[in-house]
Amino acid sequence: MLNPSYVGRSLPTTEPVSITADSVTRFARALGLRDPAEPTDGSQAPPRPVPPTYLISLTLPAAERLIDDPDFGLDWSRVLHREQRFAYHRELRAGAVVSCEVTIESIKTVAGNDLLSLRTGVTDAEGLAAEVWTTLFVAAGEPS
Repeated sequence: MLNPSYVGRSLPTTEPVSITADSVTRFARALGLRDPAEPTDGSQAPPRPVPPTYLISLTLPAAERLIDDPDFGLDWSRVLHREQRFAYHRELRAGAVVSCEVTIESIKTVAGNDLLSLRTGVTDAEGLAAEVWTTLFVAAGEPS
């Protein structure tokens, strides 16, 4: 069972990370998409925006600190991804440097299982660029 006293807490902001053209390319290819960083006309046009779901590759690792916190009680082997939402306040492109701040929005217990809701703010030099909401289903452990 997750520790409900964590609701409202924010994890320390991650170190800035650069969104590289290579990481955008690999993400797009993994999804079977055309590389959004490659112009279609062969020109040297500026990189296109990252794919809409790209931020999961940054926000999920930002929340991994919860796994290492024994007081929180998260057993990753019991986690199922339930829901994901993205809100972009402006486009992010390869070359952007961003940081993530994860906030535990809620923990709800349903039939002995926990629903963990996280909100991650993604900021760049201009401020809040995007928000990502993640809901995880955490199955109850074996009864003692």
